[in-house]
Amino acid sequence: MFAVGSIEGKTLGAVVDLLEAYARVLLAIAEVEEATGKRFDEFLRGLFTPEKLRDLYNKLPGEVYGEFMASLLKLISMSSAFQNLLTLPASEKKRVSGELKEVAESIRKVVDRLEAGGNDQGGY
Repeated sequence: MFAVGSIEGKTLGAVVDLLEAYARVLLAIAEVEEATGKRFDEFLRGLFTPEKLRDLYNKLPGEVYGEFMASLLKLISMSSAFQNLLTLPASEKKRVSGELKEVAESIRKVVDRLEAGGNDQGGY
């Protein structure tokens, strides 16, 4: 039995949190695949084609589009870390987590702007 507040109890609690988060990720991926009829990796590749990026450029204000593009570049630069997440030291996992949250916040701004109707002026 684990003592309340023990290292083992806290560690198991973190594992439960991780499993729940992983379940949410898998569910979100499945929902995207069902909605698009494509595998998730195919959907992602199609999401950032030159045509789609040009369309976003025309719909978004320059500062939002610029932040979006900076976020995409940051995400691309982080992609090698995604290949080996489990083998990264804890400090690197925390760094990648923070950067991923920043990218998500930036992309959320784009989503919010698009849902609000974008901007007729678009671009720079």
